[in-house]
Amino acid sequence: MTVKRLNPEGTLRKKISLAVTMLFSVAVGLLYIGCSHSGASDSGQIADDFKPDISAPKLKEKLGDDDGYSLAVLYGSDVHGSLETCG
Repeated sequence: MTVKRLNPEGTLRKKISLAVTMLFSVAVGLLYIGCSHSGASDSGQIADDFKPDISAPKLKEKLGDDDGYSLAVLYGSDVHGSLETCG
């Protein structure tokens, strides 16, 4: 009967790897919790301080006259590869 000895380097390496993984997980969790609640008031509502002045001359110059539309859809695409074999 042979006695199998534990490899102390392998055991230490596993413990260090586990500690680093746990530390990384805790750091990501704290970062997520901290970032998801920043800027929110105590009542749970998001603070909305952005109020542009629509009658500002610079903004009117860039936007132009009101055309009556209230929705704009922007879309784009990119073709990866060759379309020669598509027929």
